[in-house]
Amino acid sequence: MPQSPNNISPEHRSPMPSSSSESTRGTRGPGRRGVFKLLLALAFIGATLAGLGGLASAKASSGCSGSVAEKAVCKARAQIGDPYVLGGKGSSSFDCSGLTYYAYDKAGLNWGYRTAAGQYSYGVSKGRTVSTRNLRPGDLIFFNWDGGEIDHVGIYVGNGKMVHASSGRGKVVETKLNSYYRSHMLKSAVRPSSGSPKSNDGAEKKKPSAKPKGSTRPRTEPEQAPVVVVPFN
Repeated sequence: MPQSPNNISPEHRSPMPSSSSESTRGTRGPGRRGVFKLLLALAFIGATLAGLGGLASAKASSGCSGSVAEKAVCKARAQIGDPYVLGGKGSSSFDCSGLTYYAYDKAGLNWGYRTAAGQYSYGVSKGRTVSTRNLRPGDLIFFNWDGGEIDHVGIYVGNGKMVHASSGRGKVVETKLNSYYRSHMLKSAVRPSSGSPKSNDGAEKKKPSAKPKGSTRPRTEPEQAPVVVVPFN
């Protein structure tokens, strides 16, 4: 006679199926609360990274500070690596006077574009020439390669170096003022920033050692050659 289910011994009974909630409990995901916490964590990380990026961007955009001369040096250095282009005056290509004009223009000096010779004449007319024996960062230094007119200008950045748009190198570079450059450098520099004191050696009253003449013919900075000279102190 078949036994009723109630009379079957416990060890012979088939296990009762568990409820759906119990059977899926071990495989269930983090749930709504877990997902919400995960989203909050991701949002916090994103906001933190965005904030750091904003700080870096703000620092980069406002990195040039200080006096007009300090800002000009900073602006000139920021262009290192940009290509040399005859007549270029920014913002991504330069010739020699275009670079010095751009650096001081962005630093806040209100002056019109001038050639290298014109920038020297500007310094003479404003009484802002100084001896190259007393260079300060931001001073403009001038060169002639053949003993004639002024045909090159760079900006002194300290430690015996200048930044300039070099036609010979084909780009804006930072260069050591070695004996070659010093042998072609004028004895007077220009300190364009308005707050700079006049030179006490009377250089601003003298005529330029090389007369600046207007010229439209392109000039190429010659390659360096060994020249034995006594460098300035």
